[in-house]
Amino acid sequence: MADEDSFSDDDEQLDIPDNTKHILSIQLGEIDIDCWFHSPYIDADEGSNEKNRIVDKLFICEFCLRYFSDSRKYHRHTNECNCRHPPGRKIYEDPNGLCVYEVDGIASQLYCQCLCLLAKLFLERKTIYFDVSPFLFYVLVETDKRMKNVQHIIGYFSKEKLSDECYNLACLMILPHYQRNGFGRFLISLSYELTKLEKKTGSPEKPLSALGQMTYKSYWQATILTKLEEYRRSQVHATVTQLSIDTGICADDIVQTLIDLRLAHIGKSTVENNYRQQELRDQQHRRRFKSNIDTDQCDNNNNTLDLTAVLAIDEDLLHTNFVRLNNRKSSVKLDEHNFDPRYLRFTSRR
Repeated sequence: MADEDSFSDDDEQLDIPDNTKHILSIQLGEIDIDCWFHSPYIDADEGSNEKNRIVDKLFICEFCLRYFSDSRKYHRHTNECNCRHPPGRKIYEDPNGLCVYEVDGIASQLYCQCLCLLAKLFLERKTIYFDVSPFLFYVLVETDKRMKNVQHIIGYFSKEKLSDECYNLACLMILPHYQRNGFGRFLISLSYELTKLEKKTGSPEKPLSALGQMTYKSYWQATILTKLEEYRRSQVHATVTQLSIDTGICADDIVQTLIDLRLAHIGKSTVENNYRQQELRDQQHRRRFKSNIDTDQCDNNNNTLDLTAVLAIDEDLLHTNFVRLNNRKSSVKLDEHNFDPRYLRFTSRR
C-alpha cells in the first residue's frame, strides 16, 4: 500500500496497479466500515510482490483520502495533514451544515483518483479510477458540530465536463454509514439544478443499477407530479417540452415517467401509444435512412413524438398520486436531508 512518500504535493497521477490487495474493512477518520467490493488500491509498501493478499483494514485520511496499510504511518499522517475539507470551490452551504465542493479532475487529480478508489469499495460496477481528468466531482460533506472548521465526507457524484449524450451524472456514491438519510436524492437534485442553471436538460449515465433505477424513478415521479400539480393550480398547459425545461429532466425520461404514471394523454390517445407508434415508425425510417440520424439531439431521443403538444391530464388521478406522494413525504424521517437551491453558489463556468 501507499505511504506518505507515495503521494507528492504535485497531485501526480497514480499508475494503474499490476498488484492489488483485497480490503476487508477501512478506517475512515474515526469510523470503521466493512467493504463490499474489491478496489484496486496500489500495493506500494512492504516491497511485496504477493498478489491478491487480503488486508484486514486499510486506513484512509477522511480529508485528503490518502491511504495506508500501516496504522503508525496513518496516525503520523493525520497529525501532519492540514486538510479539513475537500479541495476545489464550495458551491453549496446550508444552515444544517451541509456543504458541496466542486472538484476538477485535472486540478485535483490525486484526490479524485483516491475518491474513485474509495467509491469502488461500495460500488460493484464502477470501472473508472485513474482517468479522472474528463470529470467534475461534487463532494458532499457535513460540518462537524464541535469543530466548525472540520468537515466529514458523506458521498459524491461525478459527471463528464463534456458529454455528447448530455449525461448530468456519471457515478454516485454515499458512504454506508450515511445511507438511508436522503443524501442520494440530495445529490440527484443538485445534479438537475446544475443542469437547469446551464440551460440544458440531462439524464444519468446508462445503464442504471437496480438501486439507481429505483432511486431515479422515485425522483422523476415526485418531481413531475409536483410540477404538474403546480401547472394545474396556475392553469398552465403542460407539455413534455415545458416539463423538461422546468425540471432539467430530459424528454425521454419525462415521457417514460408519464407512461409509468398513466395520467397524461395527447388528444384521445395515451402518451404511451403516441410514443410507441412513433418509435415504430422511426425504427422503420432508420433502417432505410441510417445516415440521416440527427446526432445533435441532446435528449438522445429515438422518436419524433410531438413534445410541444398539450398534455391532457387526468386530474383525479393526478390528485390521487399527489396525495400519495405527500403521505410518503410525511412518513419520511424528520432528519432526512433535502437539497435547497437557495443555498447554491453557482457561478458561470470559466
